[in-house]
Amino acid sequence: MEPINLIPDTIKLLNVGSKVLFVYKNTNLLLDASFLRAASPSAENKKHAKKPNNERFEKIKITNIEKVGKYALRFFFDDGHDTGIYSWEYIIEIANSKKNSTNP
Repeated sequence: MEPINLIPDTIKLLNVGSKVLFVYKNTNLLLDASFLRAASPSAENKKHAKKPNNERFEKIKITNIEKVGKYALRFFFDDGHDTGIYSWEYIIEIANSKKNSTNP
């Protein structure tokens, strides 16, 4: 498989903010808002959990997505959380970790 270009061609909010679709040239990533919220790289989130726990954020929705320079995204969640900056590398990393944890 050809390596993923880190920056997606398109980013779409789906299912009223419960999922985010990242469209790349060679592949797509579909991540749940609850997974992204649990995996937030913010200092606030890191002090509460050592590993992502989607169940804690099961009903969370994303209300907005904002580009941060040319290197990252910032997600705005309906629980008020908006401090995590998700680099393009981090998005690929967490998507891969999710895939590897669900498909041993």
